[in-house]
Amino acid sequence: MDATIDTLAGQLIAADLVANEFLLDLNRCLSVPRGFPLCAPWNLPSRLMQSPIEVIRAEGDSPRKLGLKHPGLADHPFVQFVEAKLGVQIAREGVVNAYGVSTSEAARYHHAVDLISAGQWRALIDTIHFSEIRSVFAAIAYGLSYSHHESATKSGLISIAAAREIMREVSAFEPEDRVELMLRFAPPSVTKPEGSAEHWPINDTTALCPEEKAWGYIIGHEDGWFTFDRAGFAQWSEQGRARYAAGDAASFTEQNGQAAFAF
Repeated sequence: MDATIDTLAGQLIAADLVANEFLLDLNRCLSVPRGFPLCAPWNLPSRLMQSPIEVIRAEGDSPRKLGLKHPGLADHPFVQFVEAKLGVQIAREGVVNAYGVSTSEAARYHHAVDLISAGQWRALIDTIHFSEIRSVFAAIAYGLSYSHHESATKSGLISIAAAREIMREVSAFEPEDRVELMLRFAPPSVTKPEGSAEHWPINDTTALCPEEKAWGYIIGHEDGWFTFDRAGFAQWSEQGRARYAAGDAASFTEQNGQAAFAF
């Protein structure tokens, strides 16, 4: 049986792997059913682990296809269960739609983001081969951009110490000129919706690669360029804005008019 033929949806429905074709096309994946027995690392709170199989809808002359979101998922118990049900081997290297697009890259990014958001950064180190280095850098920046809203102390979804440990694990090179790196972020600019307090978002910039951006968030929080607002979003601090305005000067003037040395 060929898992790429147009009758694949009917086979998946008949095997009780999906309820109907509408949900199959909506979700574009097969997800592990609730209660399905999994052990580590397959039970991690990661979208990659929870929905390991991508489903490409039939479009034009291109038939419906199944593919793994990462080759290493071939050992996933749910993947093996589906293969046994269908009597096929799911494409290890993944599949693409009629336009050459796959969700596998996003899934590998989500693996890093989901584990950092769940506080399982050590599990991310253990399963880092399921992600990509640039995705791990992006996930670190994400984890230092947001804080748990229910937390009284805003400190990010990941601690600076944990972020640094991950950076060491992937042999990331820490920049020597910390100020120069921070000045490559887009200039601080205020937003103030009507009836709301002003906010100084940290805008992305194409001048930073993913590794530099991760270091920027680490250094930004370490050296006081960034802070968290009451809602738990990272933003430029008063000190950081004043320091940015001073450029590469050896000292700068704080908001209160006092002179201060550069970080």
